[in-house]
Amino acid sequence: MLSIGDALVVHLACVGELSTEDKAAIRSIKGEVRTYPKQRDVMRVGDKPDESMIVLKGHVCRYTIGHDGARQVQSFHMPTETPCLETLHIDYMDMNLATVTEATIGAIKHTELQRVLTERPNVLSVVWRETLVQGSITREWLVRNSTLPAHAAMAHLFCEIYTRAQAVGLTRDMTCDFPVSQEMLADSLGITAVHVNRTLQVLREANLVQFKGGLLWVKDFERLQALADFDPLYLHLHC
Repeated sequence: MLSIGDALVVHLACVGELSTEDKAAIRSIKGEVRTYPKQRDVMRVGDKPDESMIVLKGHVCRYTIGHDGARQVQSFHMPTETPCLETLHIDYMDMNLATVTEATIGAIKHTELQRVLTERPNVLSVVWRETLVQGSITREWLVRNSTLPAHAAMAHLFCEIYTRAQAVGLTRDMTCDFPVSQEMLADSLGITAVHVNRTLQVLREANLVQFKGGLLWVKDFERLQALADFDPLYLHLHC
């Protein structure tokens, strides 16, 4: 498992260019390492955060609950990713951050982050870019869920998760960890759990993916990408 500083370097290097001095400054960042059980809220709507989080081990998600009690999963985050850097500049949380699996998370005080951002203007620029990339991903999810049929939308999500995992070295033999339940897939795609099961069967029978036991196996990325009309441009990856 990477340290807080090393994990942050890996993530931000995928977002923008970092000098040797920038990386050294990021590695100097101190924080508290915490382990949370599976399906536990880390931050909640209305919280007034004084720290940002980085995932060191496990997976987390951001979600909201509608007036009817329905859950909308708005993003998934894997090791090295920072699901809430925007807390540097917002007064209170407008969504929930929760663990998907048992997860180890680095909590960085805003004052500590601001120290490095003040010392290294280029790091400040890359962090700002990271928050803009999160906005780009959110827009893509909105378009995906509102315009694509279920099998294409699921293929698109799988392409994104695999591409992001590959960018930070978390893939092996065309597989990556994606330990979410069918219910969570349903809540991220805006369909029912029954529809998820049927859609997974369609993708399996087409010999495109295997999704079982928390492992995503992409059997034919090019065909999966074509089905989803997936263009990774919106991820703005530099790695």
